[in-house]
Amino acid sequence: MSDNSMRSGAAGLTPKDLDAYSNEELRAFLQGVRRYRKEMVLLHRKSVELYEGSRTARRVTAWLVVFMVPTLLGGIYSANFHQPETALVWAWPAFLVLVAGSGVAMFAHLRRRGCI
Repeated sequence: MSDNSMRSGAAGLTPKDLDAYSNEELRAFLQGVRRYRKEMVLLHRKSVELYEGSRTARRVTAWLVVFMVPTLLGGIYSANFHQPETALVWAWPAFLVLVAGSGVAMFAHLRRRGCI
């Protein structure tokens, strides 16, 4: 192989390749490459937008989960029926510690996993 056929031009074509095609064919090829490049840029932008949206949705969901457990415990504990543990002096403070602890534990877990 000659040295000229080994060197490639700016478009990755050798001089032999350039001689084999007409200007119209090369122009049409380069226009196709430009269209392909534009479509790839648009696709990349869309994928970045989708990633940002999913990251935001993940963060909102994580915060909802943090508040879900204390809300569930509060709803059950404040129901209008007799609960024997309410007669104990330490029951209400223990419940508040349980609610706060569950929220903090859920927050710490989700923070460690990178959701918050």
